[in-house]
Amino acid sequence: MASKGLLLSREREGLRGFASLLGREPAQGGGTRTPVELPETLYPVVDGDVRAALTELVGLAAPDDYSQLTQAVIDLLGLLKETFSDKTWQDAVLPAARAHALAGLIHECPFTHHSFIRPRGYPGDAGLLDFVYRHPAARPAQEAASDAGRTVMTSTVDVTACEAVRLRRSILAGKIDDAASRRDRPRILAVASGHLREAELSVALKEGRIGRLLAVDQDATSLAAVDGYRTSISGVIETSPNTVRAILAGKTDLGRFDLVYAAGLYDYLDARVAARLTRVLFDHLDPGGRLLIPNFLWGVPEEAYMEVYMDWYLLYRTRDEIEKFAEEIPSANIRRTTYSEDSTGVIGYLEVERV
Repeated sequence: MASKGLLLSREREGLRGFASLLGREPAQGGGTRTPVELPETLYPVVDGDVRAALTELVGLAAPDDYSQLTQAVIDLLGLLKETFSDKTWQDAVLPAARAHALAGLIHECPFTHHSFIRPRGYPGDAGLLDFVYRHPAARPAQEAASDAGRTVMTSTVDVTACEAVRLRRSILAGKIDDAASRRDRPRILAVASGHLREAELSVALKEGRIGRLLAVDQDATSLAAVDGYRTSISGVIETSPNTVRAILAGKTDLGRFDLVYAAGLYDYLDARVAARLTRVLFDHLDPGGRLLIPNFLWGVPEEAYMEVYMDWYLLYRTRDEIEKFAEEIPSANIRRTTYSEDSTGVIGYLEVERV
C-alpha cells in the first residue's frame, strides 16, 4: 500500500494550479473534499497541470529502479481522483495522465502492461491474477521484463488490493475444505473460475475428499489450465465452457451442488444482473448448500492507478449493496445469510445458505 505521506508535500505543490482554479487550497491532513467538476473549457489547463505534475515525478526514476516513482505516482493519482468529479477525472485527468511519457516507464511492469493490453480481450483475466498470486505461470513474463519494470511490479503486486486477492484465494480454498468437513464428498461449482488457483491450496481436494468440482468459464485458455489439475491435483475436477448469459438463460445443465462460488465475477456485474445471477446460482444448491459471493468494497487506495495505467475498472460496493445481491431469493428458502470482510477490509463476502 502506498504511503500517503510519501512525497505528499511535493505532490501537492504540483497541484497548486488546480487549487487556484478551484479557489481553495488542497485539503490538509486528509480532510474531506467535495469532488469538483470543472467546465470543459478548463480541460486544457487540467491537461497541462497533470502533465507538469507527472513530469516532476519522472525525476524520481533511478536507473533500473522505479520503486520511488511508482509509489509517488500511486499517491498522486489517488489525490487527483479524490479531488475531481468522476466526469472531470474520466474526461480530463485520466487522458492527460495516460498520454504522458511516464506511462511508458510504468508499462515496463509486466503486470500493469498485461492488464492494459488485455491479451484475452477482457479485463482482470486469469493470467493477470497469476501475477497477483506470484504464481510460477507468470514467471516467464516477469523475467522478460526490464529490471526497472520488475521494480514497478514489486510495488504494484504488494498493494492492498492485491493482498486482498491473495487472501481471497486462501479463503476460497478454505471454503472448499469446509464443505468437505460438512458433507461427505461434496459437489462444488466455481463460476468464472479462471485458472482455479485455489485448487492448489485445498487440502480436501488433494486428499480425495471432494466428490466433484466443476469449473465454469468463458475462456478456453483458462479451462485448459484447469484441465491440467485433473492429473496434478484431483481427477474429480471438471470444466465447462459457459458464459454468465447462458447460465442466466437456463441453457446450462450444471447440476446441484453443496458449495457454489464466483471468485471475482461480481466486481464486473451490474446490480440487477448480479441479483438475477445470485438467484439462479442459489437454485443450483442442494438443501444445506452454500453460495459465496465476494466483491470489492469502496476505498481501494490504488483505484486511480488501476484505471489510468491498467485500464482496470471494478464495480466497488458497500456492505448494503453486496447484501442486496440476495434480494431476489425467496426468504423462505434461506436458512442463513452471513456477511464478512477480509482482514484488509478491501473485499466483502456474502454467504447464503439454503434451507
